[in-house]
Amino acid sequence: MSKDAICDFLRRCVLYADSSINRKKDRGVDNSEIKRWEAYRDFTAYALSEVERGELDDWFEVDGEAERMRTTFIGKPMNEQRKNIDIDSLEHAERAAWLSTLIAPRPVLLLSTTNSEGVANLCPVSSVSVLANTPPLLGISLSQDRNGRPRDTLNNIQQGSKVSAMVLPGTWDSASLVNETATPLPPERSEWKGLEDPVDSPNDYPPHHPISAAVLECESVELHPLPESVATLVILRVKNILRPDIGDTWAMPPDAETWRPLLTQFGWDRLTSGPDGAAWAFEVRSHKD
Repeated sequence: MSKDAICDFLRRCVLYADSSINRKKDRGVDNSEIKRWEAYRDFTAYALSEVERGELDDWFEVDGEAERMRTTFIGKPMNEQRKNIDIDSLEHAERAAWLSTLIAPRPVLLLSTTNSEGVANLCPVSSVSVLANTPPLLGISLSQDRNGRPRDTLNNIQQGSKVSAMVLPGTWDSASLVNETATPLPPERSEWKGLEDPVDSPNDYPPHHPISAAVLECESVELHPLPESVATLVILRVKNILRPDIGDTWAMPPDAETWRPLLTQFGWDRLTSGPDGAAWAFEVRSHKD
């Protein structure tokens, strides 16, 4: 894409934001929403000025082809130049860093469950895999917190809770939502507090967040404690798929090209949009505080 085309696009974004802000002011929209739009407009206007001044001209060299073709360290073939790492000799943090970097990207789902007292729980997970298509089975690993307490989601599932597994779009807002819900809370407190109002399921499953790109409504079929681990493998059977009702084409199975990007995890705490994670990154820190 040419520099002129990008400048034209950014100008249109600024004009659209200005018009939207004026419409919201006329309707009396909450001031916090207007401030978000003003921040977007100001950021976009500043980016436009940087491009126009030529400060980012190196980004436009052959449309970035040289950067795309640059061989990264991890992309170099090993041949005979190898270093052997005994993974059991590593500390937990270093071992997790290796595995989370090499097994990537991983989809990030937000699980919604309810405990026996009716308290709703939200839990982001990235250890997700499709185990089978017929029957439709998902595998999710649920571990303990730093104090050795099993995740509330696991306790809720053991108590018979159904699961609404939310697929999240690859946006900054989704990453912020994961960050907000990653903070460990006591079982009697709900992660929904302070968030947008949940959307009720049409099938009597736990509610989901309105930002969801899709929801997999599931029931637990088996629990397997993992060997030499504090984690439990939860096998879920998908019962329903909730998807946007936007035209006839959405009735068909989705095309990967039209559904990308979804929220993924690259590395230990780095959230970004799939598949390559090059556009932006959000570091989840709430669970460390």
